[in-house]
Amino acid sequence: MFDPKTLYVTSAVMVALMALLNTLTWRANKNTPGTLLYILYPTVLFLAILGFALHSYFDNWRAISSANILILIASIIHVLAICQFLDFRQWPLRAFIVTTAFLATLLIYFTFVQPDLRARMMVSDLQHVIEASILLYLFIRFAKPQYPNGSMVYIIILLVIAVIFSGRALFMGDVSSDTLFKQSWFTITLFINGVIAPMFYTTGMALLCNERREQHLNNLAAKAQQDLEIRGLFLSTVSHEIRTPLNGILGSAQLILNRTTDNKNKAYCEAIINSAESLNLLIDKVLDYASLEQGDEALYEEDVEIKSWLNNLCLLLSPLAEQKQLKFELVYELPDQACYYCDQQKLRQILINLVGNAIKFTDRGFVRIQVVLESAQDMMHIVRFSVQDSGPGIEQDDIAYLTEPYVQSNAGKIKGGTGLGLAITARLLEKLGSQLEISSELGRGSQFSFAVKLTQGELSLVEQRHQSKQYVTGLNVLLVEDLELNQKIAIEFMAADDHKVKLATTGQHALELLKQHHFDVVLLDMNLPDLTGQEVLRALKHQEHKNNRTPFLAFTASLSPDEVKEYIALGIKDIVGKPIKQEKLRQALSDSQSAQKPLLSVALPDVLYDETAVGSLQISFNEDEVSSIYNEFVLSARNKLIRSQQLSKEDPEQCIKLLHRQASTALQLGFNRFGMLLKRIERRMLDQKDCEQEHTQALVLWQASLEAYLAHIRQQTLG
Repeated sequence: MFDPKTLYVTSAVMVALMALLNTLTWRANKNTPGTLLYILYPTVLFLAILGFALHSYFDNWRAISSANILILIASIIHVLAICQFLDFRQWPLRAFIVTTAFLATLLIYFTFVQPDLRARMMVSDLQHVIEASILLYLFIRFAKPQYPNGSMVYIIILLVIAVIFSGRALFMGDVSSDTLFKQSWFTITLFINGVIAPMFYTTGMALLCNERREQHLNNLAAKAQQDLEIRGLFLSTVSHEIRTPLNGILGSAQLILNRTTDNKNKAYCEAIINSAESLNLLIDKVLDYASLEQGDEALYEEDVEIKSWLNNLCLLLSPLAEQKQLKFELVYELPDQACYYCDQQKLRQILINLVGNAIKFTDRGFVRIQVVLESAQDMMHIVRFSVQDSGPGIEQDDIAYLTEPYVQSNAGKIKGGTGLGLAITARLLEKLGSQLEISSELGRGSQFSFAVKLTQGELSLVEQRHQSKQYVTGLNVLLVEDLELNQKIAIEFMAADDHKVKLATTGQHALELLKQHHFDVVLLDMNLPDLTGQEVLRALKHQEHKNNRTPFLAFTASLSPDEVKEYIALGIKDIVGKPIKQEKLRQALSDSQSAQKPLLSVALPDVLYDETAVGSLQISFNEDEVSSIYNEFVLSARNKLIRSQQLSKEDPEQCIKLLHRQASTALQLGFNRFGMLLKRIERRMLDQKDCEQEHTQALVLWQASLEAYLAHIRQQTLG
């Protein structure tokens, strides 16, 4: 089948290459047990192949006996190296070594005492099968759970070797030195063991080392995280323990200061109070830094009117500047009504840290906050906040290290401080997806700036706000709604009456906000991605929250008589039907604040296309945006309906979510019959009923609705 002499040369080359690659693997993993010994395995194997080659060329039986012994030694080295890697020292290893020594004795016997070529080959075959068996045991039992990839490579080649050598031992007949090299079994085993196996062994060891290194890095990362949490817990605990006696010292010193008439004692008390306040500030900074390092707190974004928010922040900080007779100003270069979704608590802490530092280190001149719009693309704006001062400046060598904890500039060492303010600021900015940029010139001042990506808030689209005496205004409203279009419309409508809106997109998020904040009214979507509105209301009955007397309004298009009865039984005060109408929403919000009995009738016109629906959208969107909303829905409706039909059998839960979103959008856009049919399909899906016929009806109804809509568009265009 193969030329034996060519196979010997090829095997020698492959084994030499294996030795080289094993050496490189050892150099990259010097601390890994077994890798150094694994270099010796192909080296001994190479010498054995030379012995077999010498025998085939010169018919030297001493060479072949030496080669057979070297094969057994290589087998022991191979198993020992793998055992070292896996830290395996149990009895199977000792049994293998004893068995190999016994087979070596048999090999010597059949070479010198009673020469028998077939017997020597049987001994060799048995040795290969035993070696493959113990290695298979090690990899399947111990290595595979930790090193699956490398183990799989070894298992494949070891199974092949076990099968091929078992086959040769069982099926190859009597041979002589003249006929040996003509036997297919001999050339096949030589090809597998000398050419194929070295490639698998080398690859397997490299994979084992990589997986071991990756596992080690993961362990180090886990330990580092654990150490970080322990350090944060330690700092928090110690800081809290220090704060208790410190508050006692501070309170006692203030009492003594108020009661004493001795000026000398007053000076001592003031020194104690100043020192205690400095230590209290240090504790606050340490706690802030520890909390930032210890946890991965999620952002809490809400709609903020930037100008009024900054003005309030400046009112808080301006007394500090006035005490030092500094000029403190806000340079605001955004639209007056600009509103953005942002985590205002984190942004506030960042600006307070930067402005506080600027005031602290500036003895004369000015401190300025500048806010500019760097770029605007659709609803995403990049806003740059800068804090500038006329202080002493910072040396260039110090700037790179200022955001490290407990590091201070030369001015900081003179003025005092914790060295944590900028470190906290830098980590807060990382959470906001930004970074602190510092520029400074000695003797002329410094500038600390950062740019953040902010999504334009819903209130930014309201150019004129008005209040009507007929309706309640200025309520704190929690809107619980997952569909973006409904969110936008509802917030726009409520913004027109100066209602302050917090948004939750899931039931769990709503429960968290209801625990943390009090609201005047809650608009609750009854079909959310994670919980139904009913489940949210039931969950509230079993937990503490701040809204026991807050009226809840159902925000839904599911208006069957049974559902309405269920809503009322759960304590729903009124129903705001979808599609959203501004007058209906206003009336429901006003009624929620009075004892007036609500109007629960929210029937929709039974038409294919309701021409009045576009009017509601035009209040919140310009003409291009309205056109874009309709186009997107019209172009995708049929495909989404077909997709929901497929999902009804494959993934009912996803089908219900898709139907809910499509139905809400259809009703909001005026496709009343189509939307109500989708609602009925959604209800049947929730009741686990077959909807195949209804899906077919929906496809036909959508075609009719689309024709009615297009007829309306043509009439408008021609008219």
